[in-house]
Amino acid sequence: MTFHAFALPRRQGSLPDVIGPAPHGQRSQIAPVMVQEELWFRMRALPFTYMAPTLVSVSHARALHLAEGFGSAPPERFQRGREFAHLHPHHDGSLHLSVPGSVMKEVEDARWGLPHPVQDALLVFGPRDRQELEVVWDLVQLSYEWVTTA
Repeated sequence: MTFHAFALPRRQGSLPDVIGPAPHGQRSQIAPVMVQEELWFRMRALPFTYMAPTLVSVSHARALHLAEGFGSAPPERFQRGREFAHLHPHHDGSLHLSVPGSVMKEVEDARWGLPHPVQDALLVFGPRDRQELEVVWDLVQLSYEWVTTA
């Protein structure tokens, strides 16, 4: 199956300051807490997913795992175990997603995120407003599709 990003608009403004590789996250242009919570509300409602401690991020990150027995993607599509996404704590607001390499490149070119310097994951910058929330949500859904299909 070929995955590619939708009509990804170019992210406006300068890039946020990023640190990493461990921890890898955003240090400026932090998403408002209520926008982060709206994103998390949507993320945790994805079918056959559950919240569990992250296996790859800082201890206060909220991670999504795909339930065993659901989906047919190979293990290498996940960050570790069945974890495919995590949202960093409020002071950061960015998230890491499992996505195909072609999508990683499109997202970087459109200035919405950066590949993790060590792991096979995409850092997506936290949405600064409701319009950006819709773009980030589309990327989360693409990640979900990536880990649920062969």
